[in-house]
Formats: sequence, C-alpha cells, structure tokens
Amino acid sequence: MQSVSLPKLRIGSGFDIHPVSSDPRRPLILGGVEVSSGYGLLGHSDADVVCHALSDAVLGAAGLGGIGDHFPDDNPELEGANSLILLSRCVHMVAELGWQIVNADVTVIAQKPRLSGFLKEISSSVSLSISAPVCVKAKSAEGVGGLGENLGIAALASALLWQS
Repeated sequence: MQSVSLPKLRIGSGFDIHPVSSDPRRPLILGGVEVSSGYGLLGHSDADVVCHALSDAVLGAAGLGGIGDHFPDDNPELEGANSLILLSRCVHMVAELGWQIVNADVTVIAQKPRLSGFLKEISSSVSLSISAPVCVKAKSAEGVGGLGENLGIAALASALLWQS
C-alpha cells in the first residue's frame, strides 16, 4: 500500500477587542485604514483590532503563540506602533519556519461606525501586507452588551497556512 503525502496545512484563529478611547483626536484604524468615525480605540499601539486578531491567527497556526508573546503591551518601544507593520513581522516569523499564508478571513464586530464603505479598502490593505487574499467582513453587535453600546470594537480572524 502506498503512503499518501498530505499537504502540510494549519489553521489558526485570533481574537482582539479594544475599548473606545475618550481622546477625540485618536483615529480609528482598522486593517491599516483610517476609518472616519469621530473616535478611535484605546490601546498601547494603534489598537487595530483587525491586524491584532489576524496576527494571533497567523502566529497560532504556526505554533508561535500570540501577538502579546512577541509584542507585549508593556514595551515602551511599541507605543503607538503601526499594527500593519507588526502583522508583517508576524508573517515574516512564520515564513522563516517555511509557512506561507494561503488566505485569511476577518470579522469585525462593531455597533458603530457602519463599515460597509471601508471593507474593500481594509481587505486590500491587509492583503497587500500579508501577500495573500483576505476577506474582511463587518457585523453589528445588534445592541447587545458593551459592543452593542459602542463601548468597543472586536475582531475575529482565521488564517490558513501551507508549508511545502
């Protein structure tokens, strides 16, 4: 009986959530795109929940832990960091182990702002950053809980990696 060589595939999942900032000057950044909203998210970096959730998915699929293991929020050098750059560094880390991203999927959960007009730009921005197709979708929190009261924004992500 011949042995069948199976492709080396791994899937990872990620989650991130940040509260709304009380600083009216702080921009809302999602997938590296500044979204007009009148408020931003509170965080040590730029608080980009799309990039943070996807970073966790990519790192997790390769068995490298999560974004906080590599970019801790108590590192003063990362204050205000561009999360697209951090995501790119995560992709580089997994590439060093022979993994490449096949595709990724991200869902943003937010009561406000309405994101439908930004989703193509966010998807494109993240796709360029990781050199793979990315689908970014948005869901309303339907008025439920803190997200439904617009106290924060969350994102869920999955990434499929392939190793030759």
